Amino acid sequence: MSKKGKNKRYFYYDEKLQVHQVKWYRLRMVGSVVLSLAAVVGVLLLINHFTNDMLGIEHDKMSSLVKENQMLQQQLSTLTNEVHQLQTNLDTVYKEGDVLRLMVDLPELDKDTKVAGVGGAVAPVTSGTFSDNASALLNSVETDLAHLKGQMAVQEQSYQQIVKKAELNKGFFAALPALKPMEGYYSPTGFGLRMHPLLGIFRVHQGLDIVNDVGTPVYASGDGTIELAGQSSSGYGIMIVINHGYGYQSLYGHLSKVFVREGQHVRRGDLIARSGRTGLVTGPHLHYEVRHNGVSENPVNFFFDDIRPQEYQAQLASR
Repeated sequence: MSKKGKNKRYFYYDEKLQVHQVKWYRLRMVGSVVLSLAAVVGVLLLINHFTNDMLGIEHDKMSSLVKENQMLQQQLSTLTNEVHQLQTNLDTVYKEGDVLRLMVDLPELDKDTKVAGVGGAVAPVTSGTFSDNASALLNSVETDLAHLKGQMAVQEQSYQQIVKKAELNKGFFAALPALKPMEGYYSPTGFGLRMHPLLGIFRVHQGLDIVNDVGTPVYASGDGTIELAGQSSSGYGIMIVINHGYGYQSLYGHLSKVFVREGQHVRRGDLIARSGRTGLVTGPHLHYEVRHNGVSENPVNFFFDDIRPQEYQAQLASR
């Protein structure tokens, strides 16, 4: 219980039944208020300090992000230019690839095939992660890269076809009976319908007669496997048949001597026999035929500039 005096304050204790004066009451009240205000101000100042620090950090972060974004846009612009240059280079590769395809006897890639390698749409960059300009650049670069990837896949397949066809052509050209098999005279019109020199009737001459002395070297006109070598039951006498593959065969008749055996692999320019006059003949010569899929064709159409076998062998040896 408290009692008030003039400018004095008292407090009554029930237990001791005494009244005590509270000294410096106003001063203590003012001090309490001042201390409370000081504490509040201190807290506010501390909060303001941390708030300013946090705002400063956020400002620094924002400035750093702005600079990084600007650098990113510059790098993306450079990358976009490089992608466009790659597209230009790829267009050149397309043109050169078409030339190579023609060289190996393949058709050019049509526009539909080229467009088929472009591919579908590319998922856009998530908005909000980057600025609008950066997002647009990223989307453009990713789209261009996806197109380039598809076009490169088409070109890869095309070049695989070119290599495969070139290897096939290499084997085909080596097997083609393109070498004149023996030196000597022949008539360019000797193939086809003619008067048979012994029978005296018109018959189709399915080969070419190359005239020269008995014992003149006879060479394989192309790579292949000996299918027949020795005496025949026909008017060709001693003969050789080479299977060149790809549907081609070559026949050498009226021979005097054979240097190969059946099943043996020979290469263009290999010595396989010597000419003679065996079989149904009027004089020494080589009867030479070229057959494609069982049909006789004019051997003259296969001769490569009528190159001599010795010249061919000399050029092979000089490689």
